[in-house]
Amino acid sequence: MNATNETNPLSLTIQNYLDKLENLNPRQRSHAAIELGKQTDTRVVPPLVAALRGDINTYVRAAAAESLGYLNDERAIFPLMDALQDSSSFVRRAAALSLGRMHAKEVQVALLHALEDPNIYVRRAAITAIGKLGIPDLGKVLLPLLETDDRRVQRNVITALHRLEMREAIPPMIEILEGYLYAPCQQELPVVKALVVALGKLQAREAVPVLVRVMRGYVGVRSIAAKALGQLGEVSAGPALAAVLRGRSTGLLVAALASIRQLDYREALPQVRQFLFSADPRLRREAAMTVAQLADQESIPILLQMVQDDPSPLARPAVVEALGYVDDARVLPHLLPLVDDMNAYVRAALIPTLMSLDASSPQVRAALETLVQDNVQHVAATAQRVLEQWEVEPVSVGSVELGEERASWLPRWLTRQ
Repeated sequence: MNATNETNPLSLTIQNYLDKLENLNPRQRSHAAIELGKQTDTRVVPPLVAALRGDINTYVRAAAAESLGYLNDERAIFPLMDALQDSSSFVRRAAALSLGRMHAKEVQVALLHALEDPNIYVRRAAITAIGKLGIPDLGKVLLPLLETDDRRVQRNVITALHRLEMREAIPPMIEILEGYLYAPCQQELPVVKALVVALGKLQAREAVPVLVRVMRGYVGVRSIAAKALGQLGEVSAGPALAAVLRGRSTGLLVAALASIRQLDYREALPQVRQFLFSADPRLRREAAMTVAQLADQESIPILLQMVQDDPSPLARPAVVEALGYVDDARVLPHLLPLVDDMNAYVRAALIPTLMSLDASSPQVRAALETLVQDNVQHVAATAQRVLEQWEVEPVSVGSVELGEERASWLPRWLTRQ
């Protein structure tokens, strides 16, 4: 339950929406109910529960049910369970989704009953909610539903089963996916996507052959299949991933490069290096990270040149990131001057890269002291935190804690083990 200081007065915004919750116009009431769900003050829960139980308008009750799920307050659990019996399918659906969003394990019986609801949207919502409860045994209940003829329901079941980590679902999922490959059609695309994602999440290494077939030829799912192959960690997928690097789809190429990196498939390095010279900055960034993480010494001079000359303001920071993986302090002199670079993203990426290359170097410390004076707040704050921790104990990349103002890539760099 969210903590709230009951002695503080309600904000004017919240009070305004609470007043509108009593408005004669149902549109005003439903809008107010939705907006109250965006608040953090749990004192709005009782008024929303009252609206869920007593408002005569379907859409107001549905809005209240939805908002209660976002507020995630235990006082809403039983009212939402009661709402699974509401006369309106809109309300029942919203209640089911909210119970799943709240991960309220005590509602599993009520949600299982909702699987028999006469409305398909309520049944689908119940399946989704069950998947979010995190109770593995419920997967046995959902598993037979994979055989449904309704693709919408099938997609919900697939997603729920992989959330429940139901490995028993892997063989039938593979069989279903193979069946869809014989005569692909647009209507089946959402189900095929769900199957590919699920098999990747479930670490279904036995699915490599069928996922390779999807990557090679199922338009609309190829990049998702390439990503799933990387997740599986099965190096036998490496040659297939390298082969698709001859294609033209940027999305597929990016996914294939990332998966080659995940699989540590060094045999693909000759093909990967070519993308360091691509006209597309997305491909240059992905290729830079791949050659660096695969410890490709041949690419280091190219990366150092990209740091200086790449025309993309987003590619250069990515290359600076990548150089942190090369584990070669000889690149350090080429990077230290970047403390004065005009690109703030480059300066932000420089901090974890310097620490990764040589955290004990006096030159690195001097660079951090310069970056503490940076006129961009998140750069200065990150450098300051590194220096402060350095005073306490020797700094390692994995030990640095950062604030929310950090650049988007810094979390994964500074929490790297």
